[in-house]
Amino acid sequence: MFIRMETNNKAKAIKAWMANHKKLETQGTLADHFNKSITSVNLALNKKMTTDGAERLVNEIYEYLVKKYKI
Repeated sequence: MFIRMETNNKAKAIKAWMANHKKLETQGTLADHFNKSITSVNLALNKKMTTDGAERLVNEIYEYLVKKYKI
């Protein structure tokens, strides 16, 4: 779990959106877009890695999906 509850909610929202839109974005495409490994994206979204960097990544992914797909 992240320290900030809003980041936990964003991670949950990203995972739910991705489960229903697999043809638009995957953890792999997000990893490529943010120049991260798929493992890093997976650990951050599943709240297994809760460093400041992981929290920043979740926030960046959320902002990207909001801008691109209006989630």
